[in-house]
Amino acid sequence: MSNAEAAGTAAIAAAYFLKPPIHKALAKLDLAPDPDPVAHDVRTVAFLDALGLDPIDALGAEAVTAAAAWTPDTTWVPFRDRLRTPGRLVAPAIA
Repeated sequence: MSNAEAAGTAAIAAAYFLKPPIHKALAKLDLAPDPDPVAHDVRTVAFLDALGLDPIDALGAEAVTAAAAWTPDTTWVPFRDRLRTPGRLVAPAIA
């Protein structure tokens, strides 16, 4: 294994293990939406359906039912959109 491959593997592993705590920290700062555990199952069910596999065998009937009834959270507004909200002072005007 070359140094580049080892560095790439280490970066992927670090991202895999650090993403959940970083996402939770950003959610506490209101810079990211709260982690949604059902959203992962929704993507998994869609993936398994696309492959023609039965998602109930892999995830269980309860998870598939929750994924089918899931709707995305529309109350959270991304930070970049909050800055563009009309009526809010984004930055003082320079004359």
